[in-house]
Amino acid sequence: MHKVVSLTADAFRAIYCIFFLVLTTDDEKFSVLITTMTTLIEQLIAKLGLREEPNVLEKTTELVRLLELRSTNVPLQINEYGKIVLCADLASCMMGIGFDKEQALKLSGLRKSHYLNNKRMFEKLLDLNKLPSVNDICVQLGLNEVARKAEELMTVFKGVTATEGTDIDTTHPQYATMAVFQACRLIKNKVSKSKLMPFSNLRPSQFQLLEQQWERMLAKHHKESKVSSSTDVDGKLMENQNENIKGHGAKKAQKPQAEDYEIWKSRMLATAQTKLKELEASQAHTDNQLLEA
Repeated sequence: MHKVVSLTADAFRAIYCIFFLVLTTDDEKFSVLITTMTTLIEQLIAKLGLREEPNVLEKTTELVRLLELRSTNVPLQINEYGKIVLCADLASCMMGIGFDKEQALKLSGLRKSHYLNNKRMFEKLLDLNKLPSVNDICVQLGLNEVARKAEELMTVFKGVTATEGTDIDTTHPQYATMAVFQACRLIKNKVSKSKLMPFSNLRPSQFQLLEQQWERMLAKHHKESKVSSSTDVDGKLMENQNENIKGHGAKKAQKPQAEDYEIWKSRMLATAQTKLKELEASQAHTDNQLLEA
């Protein structure tokens, strides 16, 4: 079993220099250097908690190699650890996988502003400067439960923009970011502005101004659907039950009431006596006619 050795940034930089010197002269040494680079990438991927994510290692390795080729004439003021961590960040974004930003900053050894600036530069060098969508932001920050509401708010914003004829580029990431932020506010899901602002490409003062604009827009154009509470549901059920009881009672009232037995007996005897008298009278009349004949 091979022993994994952690390399410092300076050691890895030195190995990389040798890597390019021997690229076309010694295949065996080249293979060893490639293995060393792969080992370091594996170590950082594991520390970022991405070891179990399928294809992240392969995609990160691919981006690291592509970055080295495309940055030959571009001086990158960043250590090798930072390059790999940033490539892992980009790979995670491309594959829709959550990424631990705080751990990434620790491993890269970069300040937050330096990290973000280099990430944008890498995106340009690697042709990855895709604008983040609502879903991308939610996945990156682990806010999947607000994605649907954020998409709904984004649709409202686009509709208002189209109606008012405002010349606004709705694909700018500031709007997708604000949709996620407002969705979190509406469903009472706490999220730090500091985590969202990097996606918006706005300064804090600009973000605050956009926040105020969206609050006015949503107050005017977005009606929050009221979710029935358990108390409301119970009340409605009781109301329906009372209506059913009343309806059942009304149907009962429409049915003829049962006659008292004694009253019924008297009525039937009276009817029978009347019929009997009619028969006796009829019979007497017939007998008289026969006698006269």
